[in-house]
Amino acid sequence: MGIGLQAFLLGLLTFLVPLDWWTGTSNISRPIVTSVFVGLIFGDIRAGIIIGGVLELAFVGAITIGAARPPDIISGGILGAAFALMTGKGAGFALTLAFPIAALFLIVDNVLTLLVIPIFAKKADGYAQKADLKGVSRMHILSFVTVKLLPRALFVSLAFYFGSPIMKTILNAIPQFVQDGINIAAGIMPALGFAILLQMLLKKNVLVYLVIGFVLYSYLHVPIMGIAIIGTVIAVILAAYDTKIEAMSKAITDGGANDDDF
Repeated sequence: MGIGLQAFLLGLLTFLVPLDWWTGTSNISRPIVTSVFVGLIFGDIRAGIIIGGVLELAFVGAITIGAARPPDIISGGILGAAFALMTGKGAGFALTLAFPIAALFLIVDNVLTLLVIPIFAKKADGYAQKADLKGVSRMHILSFVTVKLLPRALFVSLAFYFGSPIMKTILNAIPQFVQDGINIAAGIMPALGFAILLQMLLKKNVLVYLVIGFVLYSYLHVPIMGIAIIGTVIAVILAAYDTKIEAMSKAITDGGANDDDF
């Protein structure tokens, strides 16, 4: 298979993967899935699975939390796996390239989101004022294709076609202060995202469970899986207790109503 056809197929894969966001996230955009398809394109599914597993471990915390946006795991995962399979250097090489590529496209995606999405949003507002629901839907679809699908697909396809040296040259051309800023922001934004979620969710009746989880992990060294199991058990017990209390309250209310009728 020629490099041109491989680049086209990688671009097509990158174009199709984000469609998962339309139907609810089923995690097909994760490296552990996309690398399998990359392995299929290069005729080495086994290597694709191995690379996908390594990349998934590296990107396991790369999820959108609140206002925090992680590096783009789609472009990073697909290109990292593709370059590794093309050069035969394995998962280590894929991991080396995946993070900077993902960080680079995150900048591109943010710029397009800030500059292009408002154009479609303004047009959608115009259709909404005319009660044209089809026009509003059309603007949403076009904005998604224009900002989220096509640029990502073109980025991956062209980056692979022109090869790893060109990609490294582009990455090295980014000023050091910009790279430092990206690294610092990557460390701060997840914490900010958690803070925003806690601000919305943290109530007095929930705080005690957060403290229990903190104590279990920090002082009793219970692993995360163990804490998750304990939390699930507590949730089931509380749900059953609330159901029982609700049933008793309903029985008392119904009984009181019958006594009044009598």
